[in-house]
Amino acid sequence: MSMTPRVTIMIATHNRIVELCKTLEVCGALTGPECEILVVDDASSDGTFELVRKRFPEVDVVRNEVNRGSIASRNDILRRARGDYLVALDDDSRFVDADACERIVARMDAEPDLGIVSFQVIGPEHPKTLLPNGREIGEWHCSSFACCGAALRRSMLDRTGFFTEFFYHAYEEPDLALRAWDAGFRVLQWNEIVVYHEFSGLNRREQRTHRRHARNEACSVVMRYPWRWVLPAVVAKLCGQARYAAHRGWLLREPRVWGEFVWRLPQALASRRAVSSEAIKIAAGVNRARCVEAWDARRLGSLPWQSILRLPPTRSTRKLEPGAAAKSSTGLVGLTQSAHSVPDLDIN
Repeated sequence: MSMTPRVTIMIATHNRIVELCKTLEVCGALTGPECEILVVDDASSDGTFELVRKRFPEVDVVRNEVNRGSIASRNDILRRARGDYLVALDDDSRFVDADACERIVARMDAEPDLGIVSFQVIGPEHPKTLLPNGREIGEWHCSSFACCGAALRRSMLDRTGFFTEFFYHAYEEPDLALRAWDAGFRVLQWNEIVVYHEFSGLNRREQRTHRRHARNEACSVVMRYPWRWVLPAVVAKLCGQARYAAHRGWLLREPRVWGEFVWRLPQALASRRAVSSEAIKIAAGVNRARCVEAWDARRLGSLPWQSILRLPPTRSTRKLEPGAAAKSSTGLVGLTQSAHSVPDLDIN
C-alpha cells in the first residue's frame, strides 16, 4: 500500500460482526485510488476485533476497551487518517459501484470548495428506494449528511475541527455541515454515488435516538449561533422536537430531553465557536429551496430572514434531471424533494 493513500475509509462498529464483514469485503474490492481502511471496534463483545485482524489483515483496526460512542470513535479515526478524503461508512453500509471512490476523488479534486459530499442511501429502511425508478436523480446543496455514506475533505477538517465529541451520538453531521459552510466549503447531496444501507436493527432504538438528536440540536444552537439568536432558536428547536415527540406518543418522556440539554449546557458553552449569520441562513435556506448551483446556495447568506422563511418548501416528486429545476420567485434555483429523500440516519 502506498504511504500516502488518497482515501481513508472510516468505520466505527459495535457488535455487528456479520454486517461489518460484508462491508469490509466490498471495501476490499473497490477500484481506483489507494485506500486505507480504518476501523474502531467500540468495545464489542462479539469478537469483532479478533475476527477483523484475522480475516482482514489489510484493515487497520483498533479497539476501545470501554464504549465511547460513535462520534469519539470516528474522531479517533480522523486523527489517524492519512487520506486527502475521508469516506464515512457505517458497519452495515457499503458502496453499490466498485468505482465509487475513483469518481469521488475525481470530482472533489476538480472542485476544491466541495467540503462534504453526501451519497444516496438505499436499502430496506426505505423500501421504495429498492424499486424501479425509486432512486433520486440529480444533486443539490444541503445542510447535513449521514455518516453511513459521505466523503469529507481533510483540508476542510483542518479548518472546521472534528465532530463534537460530547454529543456521544446523533446530530454531529449537521453541526459539522454548518461549520463547513461557515469555513467557505460547500455541502452537496450527490445522488450519483449510491450506498446500500443494510440498516441492522442492532443497537438502534428510535426513541433514544430522538432524545439524543433533540438535546444535541439545542446544544449546537448554543455553540454555533450568534448570541442574539440563541434563546429564541433553542426554544424553537425544543418545541419542534416536542411536537415530533407528541406525534410519536413520546411527549411524557420529553422532559428528559430538556434535562439532558441543561446537564450538557456547560459543555456547550465551553465549546462555543459561533459561526456567521450567513452560514446559518444558508443552512436554513437549502433545507427549503434545494439549490443546484453553488452561487444559488451561497446567495442565501445575503438574503434577509424574511426572504429565507418565505421560500416555499420543496414539493415531493420522484425524479428530476440535474439542471431541470425552475427559478423561484426569489431567483433561487431549487431542485424539488423526493418523496423518499436520503435520510440522516442519526436524526429521529
